[in-house]
Amino acid sequence: MINRMQSDSDKNPLRDEIFKLLSDKSTLTDDAETALLQCASQIQNKRLLERTAAECDLQLCGFLCDDVLELYYNIKRGEQGVGYISKGWEDSGFRVGELLKVPKTKGSSLKTHIFSLLKFCATRGVSVTFEEVDDAIEIQMDSVIYSDGFNKQVFEQVLHYLNVCVDKVNAVIE
Repeated sequence: MINRMQSDSDKNPLRDEIFKLLSDKSTLTDDAETALLQCASQIQNKRLLERTAAECDLQLCGFLCDDVLELYYNIKRGEQGVGYISKGWEDSGFRVGELLKVPKTKGSSLKTHIFSLLKFCATRGVSVTFEEVDDAIEIQMDSVIYSDGFNKQVFEQVLHYLNVCVDKVNAVIE
């Protein structure tokens, strides 16, 4: 066994804590590897997203992470919300979307234009789903960007088309 003095530059409290947890006999090797890979992936994806958002002059806020979501942010341009971005632990890419709530009283306008709205959004790469909840209709609109294709140009284009579709729905219900 090699024994050497550890210099201050070699000390890494976070790494040491991780190794301490991993050395626990109750931690299964496969579980440890999965957890470490997920942590590394989240760090890389957050960096990529934060860097790209800054390049696009967008602000990310409201970070969430849980058992299902690797990451979630609301997206703002200045003070205006322009959607959200999320990624699940098992997803191969990011989901850029918006959730609209429309009062049921405006539902007849939606029903009249539903097929043209679906076609309009689909031709722009935006999927749309409708769900009745309490006294409103929720409209979920989203697009997917695969991780290996995520860059400033693609992110701006997806956000642009998402917001074009949001504007189209708002025009129909007004």
